[in-house]
Amino acid sequence: MRFLTGFLLFITSATAAECPVPYSEFEANIPHVDLIECPKNKPDSELGFCRLVMDGDDGYVYVFRYTDDDSCLSDIQRARKADYLMAR
Repeated sequence: MRFLTGFLLFITSATAAECPVPYSEFEANIPHVDLIECPKNKPDSELGFCRLVMDGDDGYVYVFRYTDDDSCLSDIQRARKADYLMAR
């Protein structure tokens, strides 16, 4: 979440009214891992996609939904890192 805090300060209020975080801004500014599918397949690949962000001991899944323009952040879910990391 700390990654996103400073980033959100740069988004204009006009843009924020339509889409709080467009994917193009997220992609360029937030280190992340592309997920093949979203947890529980929600949303499915026809409606959107998910990205995983690791922040220290915490993990977060950022959910983006397709829009007419740029994909838009619709949810942030706390994630267990163990669900995404390989065990030894």
